[in-house]
Amino acid sequence: MTVAFAQSAISYRFLLIPIAVAAGMILLIRAMHKLALRQQFMLLLVLGVSIGFIFLIMVQMPEFPQWLGVTLVVMVFIASSFGTRIFLRNLAQDEKDENDKIRAEEARHALALDPKFPNRKPTKHTL
Repeated sequence: MTVAFAQSAISYRFLLIPIAVAAGMILLIRAMHKLALRQQFMLLLVLGVSIGFIFLIMVQMPEFPQWLGVTLVVMVFIASSFGTRIFLRNLAQDEKDENDKIRAEEARHALALDPKFPNRKPTKHTL
């Protein structure tokens, strides 16, 4: 009876690991929107390394439950795909913002240096 209880307690502990990992992945992906691009890239790198680490543990430890390893790899893989999508969207938005800023500055300089209107200066209108 004690052996059965100990084995069920171990399996319940192993069941808590995927739940905790899933909660952690959800929190990481939700917080990724607020991070800078470099930090987002580092987070994706950590997710990739964690997949390799899980594979290493699965291969090196025969007593490691295969269902747990597969579950963890699937969760990290799914989180990585969402993280990559967020990273690429933020990268595109950052590039667009930078291009808009450059175009606005070029337009300002072109307006100030227009040879047709040498005395023309940008003014603020109260419309």
